[in-house]
Amino acid sequence: MSTSRAPLDLRPGALEGVRVLDLSRVLAGPYAGRLLSDLGAEVIKLEPPGGDDSRHVAPKSDRGMSGLYTWVNAGKRNLSIDVRSDAGREVALDLASRSDIVIENFRPGVADRLGIGWEAIHARNEHTILISVNGFGSDSSWSERRGFAHVVHAATGILHDQADRTGQPVVQLAQAYGDIATALHATIAALSALRVVQKGGTGQHVELAMFDSVLATYTETNFALLDPPEARETGLVFDAGRHGLFAIAGAPAHVWRLFHERHGIADPTPPGSDLETKARLRWEAIEVWMDGRDLPDDVIAGAEAAGLACARVATLRDALTGPLAEERGLLTWLDDRRGGERAVVRAPYRFSDSGTAVRGPAPRRGEHNDEVLGGIGYDAAQIEALRAEGILSEDV
Repeated sequence: MSTSRAPLDLRPGALEGVRVLDLSRVLAGPYAGRLLSDLGAEVIKLEPPGGDDSRHVAPKSDRGMSGLYTWVNAGKRNLSIDVRSDAGREVALDLASRSDIVIENFRPGVADRLGIGWEAIHARNEHTILISVNGFGSDSSWSERRGFAHVVHAATGILHDQADRTGQPVVQLAQAYGDIATALHATIAALSALRVVQKGGTGQHVELAMFDSVLATYTETNFALLDPPEARETGLVFDAGRHGLFAIAGAPAHVWRLFHERHGIADPTPPGSDLETKARLRWEAIEVWMDGRDLPDDVIAGAEAAGLACARVATLRDALTGPLAEERGLLTWLDDRRGGERAVVRAPYRFSDSGTAVRGPAPRRGEHNDEVLGGIGYDAAQIEALRAEGILSEDV
């Protein structure tokens, strides 16, 4: 892996002065909190005594301070308190009332039963915004169902659509698309609600269902809604033999026409061939042409000369550590809290006058208990009393 270090963008962030209380766990809510942190907000993660599940959603060798936990919690401060107790609930509400934005992803109704839902928060501070993330919506017949990304992928139809398009069996996505799509929408919602407050309005309760978020973001919904549904032709992957695989954007007929016209590739299809045969033979002819180039870069140059966008199919690790990633300053190196370092991908925003940076390592559970509570007015005796009662805890 590359060891180059891009300089951190330490200019004040666009959200400097904004405080976020992150009550969420695992992925969708925490990633929204991570983005707000990178944009300059102070983000306080409230973690239960048992810890965030994402610490252990990892290969066995990476549990405890996992890559997933680090990725979505880097730059946050951590308060570990038992909100099921009266005193713990009071601390959470104290902190919420001093925050601009609160993020939670309990199942619908759970935050209310714990006494830290919308009505309780709004009663303490009418300007605080609450972002609630759940699987299927609090007002739906599926409200009690657990909304993990892999389940949402199935319920939204995107797994079936993927299989239809590739002609392969239904398989799960290799990433938590449902979580990340929802996190991005949650971030947009939080910033929009914050704008209302800044214009003199009050805080709002904004709910985002993962089911809705996925279908609002998935590009192919428009074609599925045609009557009858009609799948569009998407980008192609060609096997260039010794040069590897290459992706080209465009429908097959369009790609063939441009290659045929620009490079004079002979049409291999016999007269009277059906469309399927024409498509297959022309595809193979392009692959033979690609394999005949001297270098992989010549394949890309040939496609671009024909007016087509093209890239070699890279491995994920190569993309993360290759020359382009270095040019972009893609990786930020953090203390892994185990005596070493680990890399995370920085947020993609590049402001002309504001900084965007990972603000620090992912916190240990309860690492900032005294600092956070002291910052909202608790004295040392009050903090020690919470610790003695087992309401406040930390990893040591």
